[in-house]
Amino acid sequence: MTRKEFEKLRASIEEQSFIGDFVNPIEYGIQRAGFEKRKFQKLITAARKVDSKTARAKSQQWQRQLVRAESSCERFKQLRKEIEAAKIRIQPLSTPANEKIRIKLRPH
Repeated sequence: MTRKEFEKLRASIEEQSFIGDFVNPIEYGIQRAGFEKRKFQKLITAARKVDSKTARAKSQQWQRQLVRAESSCERFKQLRKEIEAAKIRIQPLSTPANEKIRIKLRPH
């Protein structure tokens, strides 16, 4: 793969955006982290096919981001287990498109 082909592929992968319609913010976080992991894996695989210092540097950067996405996913999964174990229900306070999701934890 040439550097130019790599850059086109990189741009197309990075343009992909996560579309999630989850009411539960924990599930949203898990799905979002999974999406990010798959995206970084594709980018790392593409960078390995190019003999370029820039591609190697980007690959290292994506490796670090992949590790962060994996740990984020694990934290969300652990939080989900803890919530299920404690039988706590999560209710979003508001979910307009341009407002951050806030959660309120309430025991059953």
